[in-house]
Amino acid sequence: MRNYFLGILAVSILSFSCESDDDNRANDPNEPEIENPTEGEVPVEMETLIRISVVDTEKDEVVLTNLGGNTVDISGYFLCLGPGTYKEIGTITTANTNLTNGESITLSYDMNPVADGLSIFSTGSFSSSDPTILVDYVQWGTGDQARVSQAVTAGRWDSASNFVELGSPYSFNGEADEFGVSFWQN
Repeated sequence: MRNYFLGILAVSILSFSCESDDDNRANDPNEPEIENPTEGEVPVEMETLIRISVVDTEKDEVVLTNLGGNTVDISGYFLCLGPGTYKEIGTITTANTNLTNGESITLSYDMNPVADGLSIFSTGSFSSSDPTILVDYVQWGTGDQARVSQAVTAGRWDSASNFVELGSPYSFNGEADEFGVSFWQN
């Protein structure tokens, strides 16, 4: 009988002292709240935040800017105007491609001044609509440029028919998580 009571006492002590650490942290106001993304959503802090910030079709120049918090090496990223018209960034510049927060790089890239669409891909997967691969897009002159449907699917452009009106250079004036024609001006 004595062993029976000692067993019950031991179980009681263990269950009392093993409160859920998660419950205690949930009540701690200093503990940051962790949000779980919904299926298919990419958390902003995980997104690649390299953005096209200026397109100058008259000078054939593109400015890319790191709007994220971490340094990103973009040497393996690709500029793409459409099928067969892409260049790996590390092959078109000798400049430092490790961009810190707020840092920009200007690249020479031959573009159509009348109408075109420019994408940035983080890999050579040009058919991807994954927002971690197709990281930015802009089109000018007319809608329905190459890769725009991918950009819309990836959330990197608002509508296949929307485009920035003619008047190069085109400048991005939005925040890191804003995409589409309303965040561009000429």
